[in-house]
Amino acid sequence: MPAAVRGRPVRIGLDACCFVGSRTGIANYVATLLAPLCAQQPDVEFILYSNDDGDFPVAPNVALRVSRPKRRGPVWHNTQLVRMLRADAIDVFWGTNGLIPLRGLGRTRSVVTIHDLAHRFVPHTQQLGVRWKQRVFQPLCARAADRLVAVSRATAVDVAAHYGRAPDAVIEPSAGPAFGPVDAGAADATLRRLGLSEPYLLTVGTLEPRKNILALVEAYASCTAEGARLPPLVIAGGPGWHDTALQAALAKPGLADRIRWLGFVPTASLVHLYGRCTAFLMPSLYEGFGIPLLEAQLCRAPVVHGDAPAMAEAAGGIGVAMSPSSGGLRQALHDLARSQLPLVCRMPATIRNDAAESARTLWQLMASAWPATSRPLAEQLV
Repeated sequence: MPAAVRGRPVRIGLDACCFVGSRTGIANYVATLLAPLCAQQPDVEFILYSNDDGDFPVAPNVALRVSRPKRRGPVWHNTQLVRMLRADAIDVFWGTNGLIPLRGLGRTRSVVTIHDLAHRFVPHTQQLGVRWKQRVFQPLCARAADRLVAVSRATAVDVAAHYGRAPDAVIEPSAGPAFGPVDAGAADATLRRLGLSEPYLLTVGTLEPRKNILALVEAYASCTAEGARLPPLVIAGGPGWHDTALQAALAKPGLADRIRWLGFVPTASLVHLYGRCTAFLMPSLYEGFGIPLLEAQLCRAPVVHGDAPAMAEAAGGIGVAMSPSSGGLRQALHDLARSQLPLVCRMPATIRNDAAESARTLWQLMASAWPATSRPLAEQLV
């Protein structure tokens, strides 16, 4: 029997602004959850809300609403978005990026996902507007939400400590089905097309301060100048905020034949880069989870990562933790050059990557957000 509310389908709204512009980790997190969620609940209508055009997921039970003129952040949430939610009679709204309207939701219930607390741990790596949006509004939204989700156990601990509310669930990111053992012939073709050959080291991430790629480039240059015999370093990721110094470092004479910046790399090629690298390096100063570590391990790459707890969690404890400081990066690279870094590949059976199960957990949270007075609806949502 179709799930219905007062003669219409159950309606789930979600913040789809993460799909505006180049896809980042949050967009991948949402898309990977949304696909099985829509498939599991074919009679439910999912409505994506955005403040601009973008590359949005498509499914038979997905609709799209884009507001005009463009407003951003909490201003958009508390003006245009909340009016659209009321007009569409949304039953549950999923704040996919830590924010929801703080007033005017009426009967609409809310689920909020917190991806990180970068504003507390690495505020200097954020643009001012993003920092204050997180610092001021994310705690308020976390406390106001009917249900609260964190993307890792480490982030859940931080949310409880700093926001005064423990998340109701941890729903970790899942990697897409493309990530797994690579086809040798296809991988060879990708490397030839990109002008690469083995061995090489790989790092993946937008060129922004939190990813700490500038420090990795400088440490790599320093180590090779000191005689360390390191494989070439390959960087996959689009340009980002405050990347001028990194771009200048990449352009220095003498590095072009040792460090290759590929820009944004689509998933089909990224899988091959993971699968053939000597080691995947993630030198981030801080992460709420660290999905590239999961992607790399699914492709059978050994991983080396910064020492933030969430990254060790994302790697399943099967990775080499290093200090993301200049000295820590140099030490890790020197150890790698001397074959003294204990690189290991994670056993496939130990990797949890079940988007369908995560979608079922999210659905149960949405159902449980309804109070006892709305029990008939909660029964239909389950």
